[in-house]
Amino acid sequence: MRNVYLGTSEFAAVVLRALADSAHRPQLVVTRPDAKQGRGQKLAPPPVAVLAAELGIPFIQPEELHSEETLGAIAAASPEVLTTCAYGVLIKEPLLSDYEMINVHPSLLPRWRGAAPIERSIMAGDAETGVAIMRVTAGWDSGPVYALGREPIRADDDYGTLVPRLEELGARLLVQVLDERPTPVEQDEAGVTYANKIGPRERALDPTQTPAEVERTIRALRPHIGSRLKLPDGTFLGVIDARVDGPTRAPAGGLVRTDGLRLLLDCHGGALEITEVRPPGGKVMPAADWLRGQRDEKLTNFRFDPALPDRPLDEVLVTAKREWRDPEDEWQPHVCALAARGDADTLTAMTVLAGDEDPELRELAAYVLGQLGTTTPALPAEQESALRDMAARESNPHVLSAIICAFGHLGGTAGHDWLLAQRAHADAYVREAVAFALGGRRGEDTLAALIDLSADEDPKVRDWATFALGTLAEADNPALRDALAARLDDPDEDTRMEAVHGLALRGDERAEAPARDLLAGRESLDDSVWRRHLLDETASHLDGD
Repeated sequence: MRNVYLGTSEFAAVVLRALADSAHRPQLVVTRPDAKQGRGQKLAPPPVAVLAAELGIPFIQPEELHSEETLGAIAAASPEVLTTCAYGVLIKEPLLSDYEMINVHPSLLPRWRGAAPIERSIMAGDAETGVAIMRVTAGWDSGPVYALGREPIRADDDYGTLVPRLEELGARLLVQVLDERPTPVEQDEAGVTYANKIGPRERALDPTQTPAEVERTIRALRPHIGSRLKLPDGTFLGVIDARVDGPTRAPAGGLVRTDGLRLLLDCHGGALEITEVRPPGGKVMPAADWLRGQRDEKLTNFRFDPALPDRPLDEVLVTAKREWRDPEDEWQPHVCALAARGDADTLTAMTVLAGDEDPELRELAAYVLGQLGTTTPALPAEQESALRDMAARESNPHVLSAIICAFGHLGGTAGHDWLLAQRAHADAYVREAVAFALGGRRGEDTLAALIDLSADEDPKVRDWATFALGTLAEADNPALRDALAARLDDPDEDTRMEAVHGLALRGDERAEAPARDLLAGRESLDDSVWRRHLLDETASHLDGD
């Protein structure tokens, strides 16, 4: 079948060779001009030009595909069809109307339309990928599909190991389509995903991803693009290989650390061990060898900026919303980034989000408004004002609870009058938040509210209030002690332990008998870290007596 072939890359060269060995040997090859390549940046012809010359097939390398000269050269070949693979230029009219144009696209369309389908399939953890033989239309890889070929993605596949299999599959499938001429089938738009071009930022290891996601990205970019780790001195350590390691010291991600001769990156929810690297200007080596040669600990043990300053606020907010809605996402690095930014732009964004119709997103807004600046409120007056505005119009118990907790994080007297008014709220979730927020605050009104809440009908409210009275309150008076003593026989075990602990700290004799009972039966108790702490501290005060 007479055809003109358009292609440029190594992948396209494999397809060209298959065409040349078939009944569909191209009459003309169109490829891209010579380009600078490699470290030396010397001009070199593209792989398709090299192969066309070897095969003795006429080829042209136009600067402009749609110029009259190029269109004339294509027409002079009298093709029945145009075939293409990885040509590298958007194909437009009149070529689309004048010819049937058949393209080799390395994905299972409609999944992964676009420029980087192989990389994206590995990065996403797809179990399989493949090749689609499709008709080129004005849309972005949206034309009807003549044939699909499937290829499993192995657990250890990288770009370099997967591409050769897809090259052979694509070449074979294109020849088959030209032989059999099947009727193309329109793509299902419901299954469309896009494989955007790999940007420079995606080369950098992203600790806000899970270890598995980072490891897949390393494989997806190996060996042609390459992943890298930015070091504190501004240089980049090339990352060749890594493996998911296990526990992390920084669950939200962002800590680079060493463990002997192991180089670890704490990611979102787990650790990644970097096993093979390329130092700046150096050769590939085991990470252990690189660590042996390092004398500057600052280059091997450091923390990423949790505010993610290289990312636009809008992008961080989009991901933060997704994290907030995900019940399985415990650490939420992009939510943490919003809080860490602590600037007026983030405050404004949260003020807008506070008016969203989705209560979950209003909860997110309240949380960040309380945490803005992380350990120290960045804009305390503005944060309190925004939270008060939210409180004045809010009725959803879960959002109210988030607002109350946010006031608690701001500390001091933030929202104090409003907090006190919520202690009688009908929803226990709200009252529990009030007990949390008042913990550690001073004043007779705070103490009175916590004493009331320590007798609440809900055990979680009683537990928080009793903890606030017994452990956090600086006051020590008969009313407080009596409130704690009233909880010594509380049906809730946690509340009882908090009451015993609070009285023991104050040397109140009413704690001794129930404390010794608890200590005697501690083997049968749930051995949580906090319970062990309470019992140990209670025992130390009893022994001190």
